[in-house]
Amino acid sequence: MNHKRASIPVHVIGGYLGSGKTTLLNALLESAQEPIAVIVNDFGEVNIDGSLISAVHDDVIELTNGCICCAVGTSLADVLFTILDRAELPSQIVIEASGVADPSAVAAFTHIQGLHNAGTVVLVDAINGLATMKDTYVGKVFIRQIASADLLALTKCDIAPVDTQNEIKSLLHTLAPTTPVVLSSPGVLSEILQVTSSIAEPDTHEKTFTSQLLTTPCFEDDNALSLYMTRLESSVVRAKGIVEMKNGERRLVQLVGRHLTISSSPLNITGIITISVVA
Repeated sequence: MNHKRASIPVHVIGGYLGSGKTTLLNALLESAQEPIAVIVNDFGEVNIDGSLISAVHDDVIELTNGCICCAVGTSLADVLFTILDRAELPSQIVIEASGVADPSAVAAFTHIQGLHNAGTVVLVDAINGLATMKDTYVGKVFIRQIASADLLALTKCDIAPVDTQNEIKSLLHTLAPTTPVVLSSPGVLSEILQVTSSIAEPDTHEKTFTSQLLTTPCFEDDNALSLYMTRLESSVVRAKGIVEMKNGERRLVQLVGRHLTISSSPLNITGIITISVVA
């Protein structure tokens, strides 16, 4: 594993049309506690609060909280290179895959030098997911999206009947038996992606998730760190933190569903913050 330079974690957000991707991105931009970059297909779909906008130029919206929102023009690679050329780099990049795209194709761009893949989250509409799956024309697209996910997030659970939720969860388990599924809202998903220490069982989330800060030891090497992460409770759907190695180096470790990444980091040691599904 090459640790010559720190790289920016990139999350890919997928899901069929109407599953809630844009709503999630708005929640991310509004609540970010660190500068992030969000890449969208079309500015017109993103309803950014006007009070957050500090400047608009070309295909970039600059926000007062240090975040940026970029629209994809002719090339996603060009947008990523532009972000990497900025004087102040974001703490993470979130890419919205189009509603009919295979997120794994988008994730391929995260291998550009200076970036690393931090996992793919695919949103599934609890109301319309079953119909989408059975649709002659788009069912295969839906299945490919599910297969690409490191974490599946069932949306619109506040209005979907329990029986419908159970049916779609059963379908997802059949299509992707090893991929964790969470029942969530845009606000909760935003916090899951950011994983900040301010998350502490918020009452508005109906105790669906719980957060914990783990104080970690010095790790012998990356293999020891990887083993530690794989031994976390199965209820953990997200984890992030900066840890120390015995040689004095530091690592940024991130877990999204079943996807684990370890990379060099110059930041201070934080321990590992985990988010778990409450049984």
